[in-house]
Amino acid sequence: MNILTVSKLKKEFAGERLFEGVSFDINDKDKIAIIGKNGTGKSTLLHMIRGDLPIDGGELHINNKATIGYLSQDVITDQGRTLFATMLDVFADLIDLERHLASLADDLAADPHDDDLMRRYAEAEHRFDIRGGYTYPTEIRMILDKFGFAESDHDRMVNTFSGGEKTRIAFAKLLLMKPDLLMLDEPTNHLDIAIIDWLEDYLTKYDGAVLMVTHDKYFISKVCRKIIELDHATSHVYHGTFDMYEEEKIKRYELLLKRYNRQQKEIAHLQSFIDRFRYNAKRASLAKDRAKKIERIDKIEKPTLSKKRVVLDFQSKRPTREIILEAKNLAIGYGKTPLLSDINFTMRGFDKLAIIGPNGTGKTTLLKVLERKLNALSGKIEFLREYRIGYFDQNQETLHFDKTIYQEIHDLHPLFTNYDVRSVAARFLFFGDDLDKPIHILSGGEKVRLVLLLLMLEQPDLLVLDEPTNHLDIETKDIVEDVLDQFSGPVIFVSHDRYFINKLATKIVHLSDDRATIFDGDYDAFKEQQKKSSQTTKENDRTVAAQDPVQPDLERQARDLERDIHQLEQQIATLRKQSFEEDVYQDYHQITAINRNIEALEQSIQERERAYYDLLAKIEGKEV
Repeated sequence: MNILTVSKLKKEFAGERLFEGVSFDINDKDKIAIIGKNGTGKSTLLHMIRGDLPIDGGELHINNKATIGYLSQDVITDQGRTLFATMLDVFADLIDLERHLASLADDLAADPHDDDLMRRYAEAEHRFDIRGGYTYPTEIRMILDKFGFAESDHDRMVNTFSGGEKTRIAFAKLLLMKPDLLMLDEPTNHLDIAIIDWLEDYLTKYDGAVLMVTHDKYFISKVCRKIIELDHATSHVYHGTFDMYEEEKIKRYELLLKRYNRQQKEIAHLQSFIDRFRYNAKRASLAKDRAKKIERIDKIEKPTLSKKRVVLDFQSKRPTREIILEAKNLAIGYGKTPLLSDINFTMRGFDKLAIIGPNGTGKTTLLKVLERKLNALSGKIEFLREYRIGYFDQNQETLHFDKTIYQEIHDLHPLFTNYDVRSVAARFLFFGDDLDKPIHILSGGEKVRLVLLLLMLEQPDLLVLDEPTNHLDIETKDIVEDVLDQFSGPVIFVSHDRYFINKLATKIVHLSDDRATIFDGDYDAFKEQQKKSSQTTKENDRTVAAQDPVQPDLERQARDLERDIHQLEQQIATLRKQSFEEDVYQDYHQITAINRNIEALEQSIQERERAYYDLLAKIEGKEV
């Protein structure tokens, strides 16, 4: 069934074009993502389909037999009722039928030999059965459980829940309604990873169609097989996965660029003839014909591909193999009652550590303890040394909005020359006149790039990030991912963005209601391990390493090698310092002997490093 057809849709605000020529179809079972930069009109398009905004051009046809559901708190018609009663609204007709069945049953009890009454009861009971009359209470409980509501929440009044919880209530009710077309605007907001994982499976198997606006690339990859991109004030439709979209977009760009260049050559050729003969009496009419031909040409706008990469080229220390951070028997929380106890993990100098888990389990609290902004209730955090910590401020509260980009960089780094400022700015895609823009007029993505630029100029030893990709469009997320992926130092971050976790994380701390699980690897590997791991006993239901047990002697050998490598590096540093002394570097025999010692020590380091990485492979059960 065709649910919806959009043809050459146009939208303007105050005479300014937002988009035009937007065309696509939605059929039953389609799973479609609308993507694009912030401000391109994605949510506006959803509101036009709903009828909340007028159409300024084109056509929009909705099948009058199709039901459409939109994720909004408007789904909750009365907040002065209990959570479970709100869900029962969806089944009002079924509940009426249930009452009718009960009435017929009473009549049958009074007159069990009435054939007509028996027939009516059988027909009503059949309708009740096939419409889910015996299963709808279970379905309500299942949906509420999946959205993170406990049995004790069912009798709570809806108006006592938080704003985020009300959004989840609306979402649960919408799924129970089962419309032919589900329209979702940023569906993964206010949801933790466990709920999002379940929702992906649910929407993939959903009998109806789904149209969603989202910046969650992992979610798009799992659910959608059709992508509508709003770009340059129009739409482009791609079929396939998100990875296929990225490949196809490059191919389309290359093809369109060829067509654009070919057209530009044709126009240039015609213009050359016009310039040459417009004042020639014999050929002026021909020149005029050429000018009219140029006017009639349907001009191709020069295509752009925004897949530019930030170039990170700041000097940073070589990541150490040593353990730079160790959490020992940590208990975190506020007051006297801990949110979570017995948290134990280590972090090496090359690790990108992701802290993940459901809302309310203490992710941000743990981050604050690691940052030393909050004291642990018990246990301790040990750092190898003092680290210069860089904090990613996604809210841009550190920026001075009355300054230009150039002034912001130069005021923080007054020794930078004009060339230095423009050089570092260009690495973060600020060119030419961009540097004269006041910060308050920058787009959200530009402000994020500026925050990243200033952060990297601090040359931090350790980065700490709390939800760094929240509310960013896909292009800006790509930039954040690229910068942090290129950063060679250690990173600690909290995130619900599974694509981001997958790309960046080398180690995961997963917090649940009763334990912290430690895992070496990315999110996909962690998820696979979770599926395979057996149920732990209550005695072991604390901080658990989600990996095979390792032999204590291998761990000890690894620590011994780390110590040896560190001592050898210190010896090399001492010898190099000696070689800079005037009486040494002017003495051929002394400097030759020192260089030979350094070479021998470097050879010893290489041998120990090979042995060290072999040990890690055995300990971690994978290739390093």
